[in-house]
Amino acid sequence: MRWTHLAGKEIIDITHARRLGRVADADLVFDPVTGQVVELRLAGPPRPFWRGGRRVLVVPWSAIRRIGDDLVLVELPPEPEPGRAGGPPGS
Repeated sequence: MRWTHLAGKEIIDITHARRLGRVADADLVFDPVTGQVVELRLAGPPRPFWRGGRRVLVVPWSAIRRIGDDLVLVELPPEPEPGRAGGPPGS
């Protein structure tokens, strides 16, 4: 697939049912040895004003589930619940 066909597509996260951005706004990260795309990097939601800047949202190429006519569907892992450290209970 050529970049011109991919660039205009919207990226949708099917896990969280949210729009992440457009492929044209993403940075592509390539494996220097194979030349294959490894991941997409997008500007994520803004941080609180005291932290400055924006988060970077990394979408591994392996998370892409389908490339359609207008959309790229990705499946990102669920986010941990607020207030939880993410470790096993009782740790």
